[in-house]
Amino acid sequence: MKKIIFLISIVTLCLIGYFIYVNLGFGNPTAREILDDNPDADIIKLDNLIYVKNKQEDISSKYNIEHGEFIGEIKKRSTNKWWFRNLYASKLPKGTKLYTTDDQYEKGDAPFIILVEYNDEVLVYDALVEG
Repeated sequence: MKKIIFLISIVTLCLIGYFIYVNLGFGNPTAREILDDNPDADIIKLDNLIYVKNKQEDISSKYNIEHGEFIGEIKKRSTNKWWFRNLYASKLPKGTKLYTTDDQYEKGDAPFIILVEYNDEVLVYDALVEG
């Protein structure tokens, strides 16, 4: 009986901790938070980070940003806040190519900036990182 009460207490504490963590906004912004604030946001998800389109005109040539290694392609265009997965975008079409500004990319090691080739332009997306 004591073991059951102990397990229930542990599970309850874990659930309370999780809900506090989620509701107080600790951690990096999520697609749900971004799209709740701005349903028209231009975002991409990569390696569980959300990237938002940099609105500065021609930033890639202004700062001499060149693309490095190919990261992947957009798998789906979606604005579903609850099921926004890696390599989903809110505005870009399926098949849009993503690049890093670094020479190398390893899955799980998300860069701070990703570059997108779309309509013969290079677009810059910045990671939204807490802290």
